[in-house]
Amino acid sequence: MKVYTIGYERVRPESYVLALVDAGVGTVLDVREYAWSYRSEFVKSVLERNLRAAGIAYIHCKAAGNPSVIRKTSKDLDECMLRYRMHLIEHPSVLQELLVLIREAIVEGRSACLTCYEREPGKCHRSVLVEELLRFEPQLVPIHLEGLIAAQLTRSVVGPGEYSS
Repeated sequence: MKVYTIGYERVRPESYVLALVDAGVGTVLDVREYAWSYRSEFVKSVLERNLRAAGIAYIHCKAAGNPSVIRKTSKDLDECMLRYRMHLIEHPSVLQELLVLIREAIVEGRSACLTCYEREPGKCHRSVLVEELLRFEPQLVPIHLEGLIAAQLTRSVVGPGEYSS
């Protein structure tokens, strides 16, 4: 049972959607606490519209987001990820709800993809989510799409919404 992950940091919206389509993703599960971005293409309403145009469903899973209190008060990435893991252990319904959505996508014949900002999965709470989901569903096969989109990148973001050649 595959589940994909993807971060949109320094990724053009076209490359992001193309990577999802190429992977056969049918549902994007937005695991940001707030589905907002400095990059307007990744604000909830715009992202949902662009995904729908590509035949991909969008669901904002606010409860799966890394709570801002954890992000803002952790001294470093390791502490942040540890505290988020503890949050998930204390709130198992978050994982159960995500598994239901992942299974629904599979029943429809397509895969689900967890999405957030951070491009590198190991620096994002998506990696913790996947590890904890594996405790509930050992047959889950996580696939990070960052490698797929890396080949498509021709420009990198230098600031919110700005690109350099």
